[in-house]
Amino acid sequence: MRTIATLFAAALLLAGCGGSSDDEAAPTAQPPTATSSATDEPAPTPEPTEAEATGPVVDIVIKDGKVTPQGDRVEVTAGEKVTLNITSDADEEIHVHSEPEHSYEVAPGDTVSESFTLDTPGQVAVEAHHLDVTIVQLVVRP
Repeated sequence: MRTIATLFAAALLLAGCGGSSDDEAAPTAQPPTATSSATDEPAPTPEPTEAEATGPVVDIVIKDGKVTPQGDRVEVTAGEKVTLNITSDADEEIHVHSEPEHSYEVAPGDTVSESFTLDTPGQVAVEAHHLDVTIVQLVVRP
């Protein structure tokens, strides 16, 4: 499809070059728009693929010895990307009890964003290790 659009744009450029006046040069500026439009057509295809690969985002706040959220259930589809956005005012380790396990360390004042995928259906606990609190249960569906 891109090849056809490129050939079409080249034909339009060649047709515009045959004239002798400067006014005819203006139409030659339009084929790049046609080319970029043709180029823009395939671009939306990757966007939905990225959107499908992007899954739940869990915003985690550790402040004054407390964690938010606490004990929530979050639905996830196997293979879907999960992102944890972690803001903390204390040293903490976030553990994702999956196979393989994931562990993220945060320090006071840190804002960390970490992503991972879960491929095995079941329940996966995300915990704050030092505070000994379950932040969320990720319910992974096939």
